[in-house]
Amino acid sequence: DSASYHFKEFITKNPKSPEGYFFEAMLEWWKINLDKNNESNDDIFFNKVNKVLEMCDDILDENNNDFKATFYKGGILGYRGMLKSFRDSWLKAAEDGREALNLLEHASELQPNNKDAQLGIGIYNYFAEYVPDRYPVIRPLMLIFPKGDKIKGLMQIKETAMNSRYAKTEANYILSYLYINYEKNFTESEYYSKKLFEEFPENAIFEKYVYTSYVGLARFDDAIAGWNKILEKGGNKQTGYDNKYILREANYYISVSLFNLGRITEAETNLKNCEEI
Repeated sequence: DSASYHFKEFITKNPKSPEGYFFEAMLEWWKINLDKNNESNDDIFFNKVNKVLEMCDDILDENNNDFKATFYKGGILGYRGMLKSFRDSWLKAAEDGREALNLLEHASELQPNNKDAQLGIGIYNYFAEYVPDRYPVIRPLMLIFPKGDKIKGLMQIKETAMNSRYAKTEANYILSYLYINYEKNFTESEYYSKKLFEEFPENAIFEKYVYTSYVGLARFDDAIAGWNKILEKGGNKQTGYDNKYILREANYYISVSLFNLGRITEAETNLKNCEEI
C-alpha cells in the first residue's frame, strides 16, 4: 500500500513516463506471486501491463532508441509471459518471451553498462539451455529462439544481483529460486534467500525459501522451527501466508524433517494435516 501511494504520486507528476506504470503493475505481479493459484488479480495485472505498453509505444513511436521505453517494455512483457506460463498458456508465453528478449538485448546495446536490462537476458540464457534438456518435447518450439547458455545466464543474473540499480532484489530472488528448484544447491539458495528474508522479513516466499534450504541441507531442527513459524503466521491470516498451498507445503516439510529425525508419530500428524489441506 505504501509503495502504491508513492507510485501514484510519481505518475501524477510524470504522466507520460513509463516507470510509474511499470511499478504499479509489479505490485499486482507480487500479489499474484505470493499466491500463484489465485487468479483474481490476473485481469488487473494484464490491464496495467497494457497501460505500460501504451506509454512505452508512445515514446518509441517518436524515438525507437529510447532506452527507458525499450527497457520497461521488455521488462513488462517478460513478466506477462511468466504469468502466462503459470497459466499453462505456453505459446503466448513464448511470444512474449521472444519479444521481451529482443527489446532487452536492444536496451543492452543502447546502454552496455546498464545491469538492470541484463536480468531478463540472463534468465533467458539459463532456461533456453535448461528447458530443452529437461523437457525434450519443447525442443521444436525452441528453434525459433537463440541458443541458451546456462552458465553464462547464472553469471549475468549474479552480476545483476551485485551491480544493478533497480533489479537487485528480483535477481537475488531468481537466484534463490534457481538454486532450490533446478540446481539443488542448497548452500547457495540459503545464502540468497537469507539475504532477502533479512531485508524483507514479511515476504512469505523469501522466508519459505530459507526453510526449504534448511531441509536440503539436512538442518531438520532449524527447518521444523522455521516452518512452524509459517504455520503460525498462516493461522494469524498474515498476508502471503494465509493460503492453503503454503500451509500444505509447511506441513509437508515439517513431516519430512520429523521423519528424517526418526520422529515418526509426529511426522504422521503433519502428513495428515497436509493430506486434509
